[in-house]
Amino acid sequence: MEFGSSHYSHRVRLELVSAQPKRNLLPELSLSSARWTRIWGVPELERRSSIEWSRRMTRSLGVCYPRRGTVRLAAYLQKAERPFVEEVLCHEMAHLAARELHGDRIRPHGREWKRLMEAAGYVPRTRLAVPAGLRPMPQRKRRRSFMLYFHRCQVCQLIRVTRGPIVRGGCRACGHGVLTLIRRL
Repeated sequence: MEFGSSHYSHRVRLELVSAQPKRNLLPELSLSSARWTRIWGVPELERRSSIEWSRRMTRSLGVCYPRRGTVRLAAYLQKAERPFVEEVLCHEMAHLAARELHGDRIRPHGREWKRLMEAAGYVPRTRLAVPAGLRPMPQRKRRRSFMLYFHRCQVCQLIRVTRGPIVRGGCRACGHGVLTLIRRL
């Protein structure tokens, strides 16, 4: 299986998507990646794939993009112990290798992927417990903006405040069917 054009013919590299790395894991991870691809029988995969760090990843440890030949790891893993990071990388690289060896129609964590993980010396797991003290980098939460709508009942003059215009329904106090929009904030 080809990963597309020839721009994938570079060495495995660690790219930092939005933050400076705390330590350089490139030599350690490149050696591990090369070892696994040789064990799996796809040594050229190491040259055609790339590894990136992402600060935006806070809910998962890694993700694999097989069509692009890219593995993206959460940036906070740079603080983790090397064996933990290697297991996450092996998990994602096994997805690339499984697709190359067996095609697109395999299950993501199917028996082909499990065999590759076992051949690399890992228990095939789909979830890993994040070590204590290793937390994702905090992301700024966006404040959800909303408008307030003030509606007045034409019968009892009750004012109802909502986050959106009232299209159906009416006054809850008197049961009258028509509310008039009086103000938006």
